[in-house]
Amino acid sequence: MSSLLDLLELPMFEKLLQIACVLSLVTVCMHTPRTIEMWPPLSYIVFVVDFFVTGFFCFECVAKMKFYGISRQKRDSYVQSRWSLFELFLLCLHVVSLLLHSNQIAARYFPQFELPQSHKISSTVRCMRPVVVIRIIKLQIKFKLPKNRIQQLLKRSREQVQNVCLFMTFFMMLYAIMGIQLFGRMDYHCVLPGTDPKNVTIADLAIPDTMCSKPGEGGYQCPDNMVCMKLDMTAKSEGYYGMFNNFVASLFTVYLAASEEGWVYVLYDCMDSLPSYLAFMYFATLIFFLAWLVKNVFIAVITETFAEIRVQFSEMWTKKEVAFDDDFRQKLEKRADGWRLIRLDADAKAMGSKMKKMQAVSLQWVCMAYMVVTKY
Repeated sequence: MSSLLDLLELPMFEKLLQIACVLSLVTVCMHTPRTIEMWPPLSYIVFVVDFFVTGFFCFECVAKMKFYGISRQKRDSYVQSRWSLFELFLLCLHVVSLLLHSNQIAARYFPQFELPQSHKISSTVRCMRPVVVIRIIKLQIKFKLPKNRIQQLLKRSREQVQNVCLFMTFFMMLYAIMGIQLFGRMDYHCVLPGTDPKNVTIADLAIPDTMCSKPGEGGYQCPDNMVCMKLDMTAKSEGYYGMFNNFVASLFTVYLAASEEGWVYVLYDCMDSLPSYLAFMYFATLIFFLAWLVKNVFIAVITETFAEIRVQFSEMWTKKEVAFDDDFRQKLEKRADGWRLIRLDADAKAMGSKMKKMQAVSLQWVCMAYMVVTKY
């Protein structure tokens, strides 16, 4: 057992593990339909590299299982470690990807053995393999924090992130409901007279397509050669964009506006359908709370978490050395430029050294006088 532990802790073994992770990432990047189409032998190269990488990961997994054990009763067993379970998950991804790749290669010579939808399944499995980058980072970073400190940091950051998410969810639901109540279905468009509301073509609509409101409702009024008509169009025909038809569609529109991408077009539609001040008040407050306030609060939470981690590392790595000087003294003295603290230790040390010299000289004279007196 000790030999297995020595093998797993060898620097050369860690280097090989890093190389295997990098090769796995490289093969995922190279294995695309376009690259295989451009150079078919690349498929065999990727298969061979994946075979050796998967074999190395299998050896590591078996060695750790044999050393730590797989019993759930043991506190330090293989299945009790989350990192070990993550490594096992990566190994399963590599094994499934390798098997599907081998099936695709075999299907070139034996088409009857090809699995249905094998390319889609293989692509789905390969898209999760880049998480091997986490293993590379773990192998590169060697520092460790005490477990209780990690738990405290994770607990605090998790609670703060949960509060921010609840804060954002509350405002999204609030503005989704407000959007339904204020705007609802905006189905009035400027169309040519005589248009069938259930069978509308592009030729019947204004260019560009413009929302409108009935006379006296405060929205956009169509030109004289067109009429404002309520069209009977499905959500698919309208494109699922900027709608407040129901709670789900309204929630999506609020999320679209909170992302600050394309929300101005929804604002223009609301201004054309209803009085402008309603749209201004709604979107101004929405952008303030969801796009600015929530975003900055979330950034503050992340910044505070990293600051706490930095403090923990500084406390762990730095040694606090405090020097105590018994002769260090200060006095508060008022000067022309204000009150200042004046050190007195330098004068005290100087006076102390002079007194010691005088005591040594006087002691020598006393000894010499005593010797002369006793001699005579």
